[in-house]
Amino acid sequence: MKKLGVGLAVAAGAAVLGFGYYMHSMQSAGSGALEPQTPGVQATSAAPSGTTPLKPHRTPPEGQQEYYNEHYRFALFYPSNLTVRSFDEGGGATTVSFQNVEAGQGFQIFVVPYNASQVTPAQFKKDEPSGVRQGARDVTIDGATATSFYSTNALLGETAEVWFIHGGYLFEVTAPKSEAAWLSQIMSTWQFL
Repeated sequence: MKKLGVGLAVAAGAAVLGFGYYMHSMQSAGSGALEPQTPGVQATSAAPSGTTPLKPHRTPPEGQQEYYNEHYRFALFYPSNLTVRSFDEGGGATTVSFQNVEAGQGFQIFVVPYNASQVTPAQFKKDEPSGVRQGARDVTIDGATATSFYSTNALLGETAEVWFIHGGYLFEVTAPKSEAAWLSQIMSTWQFL
């Protein structure tokens, strides 16, 4: 990780805070209550009845923790220096933010119930008001076909995003474009439960 000057660190921290606030307020349709998560293993509600048993927790590499979400049935490893917060967006949607203000790093996962097999243009426009989707390419997230692309918005500037559908949910993962390689490393640890 690069060491930032004090002014740059403050600006980066403000950008990450602004990123979290912007993404939450952009996608919040409900009350959006902030719920800090405990470091290490985080879990929401138990798996719905009639579904397959959840996969076991994994041991994260040194310096990382596991985020484990039973409700949306996914887990990933993330750097231990990130703070995790969940926002209830209403209607079965949730935003989970992972941020380190001091280091100026962060990403978020927006999850919303979705019964289509592809992201419709209307859904894309709703969730990505800029309408920008550059450099789109297919990637695989634990066996699920995903689309990785760059976008932009007025508050954040350029973003790196990965969108995919799995288990009746649309997952939208977003980070500043400058963090694209870092986000890719985190996404390589993604596991559906």
